[in-house]
Parts: sequence; C-alpha cells; structure tokens
Amino acid sequence: MNNTISIDLGLSDIEIKEFRVDEQGNYHIKVYSTKTTGRCHCCGEEINKFHAEDREMKIRHLPILGKECYVYIRLPRYECVKCNKNPKTTQQLEWRNYNSSNTKAYENHILTLLVNSTISDVMRKENVSEGVIMRIVKLYYPDEINWDNFESLGQLGIDEISLKKKGIKSL
Repeated sequence: MNNTISIDLGLSDIEIKEFRVDEQGNYHIKVYSTKTTGRCHCCGEEINKFHAEDREMKIRHLPILGKECYVYIRLPRYECVKCNKNPKTTQQLEWRNYNSSNTKAYENHILTLLVNSTISDVMRKENVSEGVIMRIVKLYYPDEINWDNFESLGQLGIDEISLKKKGIKSL
C-alpha cells in the first residue's frame, strides 16, 4: 500500500529543495525561485544581473492536513545597470505581498476564518498572534475609507454588542 500523497502548493515560480516534518507534525518546505529576473524598484524596468541572495525568509502558508506549513526561501537580488548608483532590488513573487511573512493564500485564509468569529478564536485555531491578524486585516482593509467612492449606502447594520462597547444605551 502506498501512503504518499501529492499536494499542489499553489505557489508559482518555485521548486522544492527540501521537505521535513517537525515533532509537532508541522511542515517545513525549503524552496528556491525559478524566476531569473526582477523589477527595479527605481525605474521599474525588468532586470537580470544577479547580485546576491537575500536572507532566508520563513513564510506561513496554508495548513496541510490540519498542520502548520512554512515555506523557506532566499530570494535573489538583482542589480539595475540602467539607473544611477546601480540599485539592488530583491525579486518579488506573485504569491506573497511585499514585506509579509505570509503567503497571499494564507492571508485570505485568515480573513475567511474571521467571518463570524473573533480575533481570539482565530488566534487559537491558527496559533498566531493578534499582531499577525491585525497586520493582515489592515493590509486588505485600511483604516480610512474614501466615502467619495460611494454613491449611496443600501443598508446600514449596527449590532447591539458594539453599541454596548461604546457605552450607548439605545438608539
């Protein structure tokens, strides 16, 4: 009997170098980028002059079989020969937001878990801190809303728990 399975991680432009399972059953996957170019952060041009590898990043990904999954990658850095001072730029991959320690898929997973749930519940279910959850929420739902984008509001809902938190007795 074969007890192996194959799972599509849904992460483009990578190949797996190493895979291990820790004592808690969590998955750790070392990968490398198969892309050979980056985009200069100054001029926006595609660049391919390899400079070095960035530090290794640990990126949280979707759970596998109910266990935590982490992807480790050292992204290549490229030098732009068109710009003054030859700036160096770290390659960006479409499955991760810049400066995020999570994949976009995992961030969407967290946002879905927050529907009809509390931050504390999601913290316990996913073994993450409140800070991680709040950074994800702020990334996708900024504090400020441009009300000029709305012509009208069809319906406005106010729940009684929020009113009590604000100290409002009744409407």
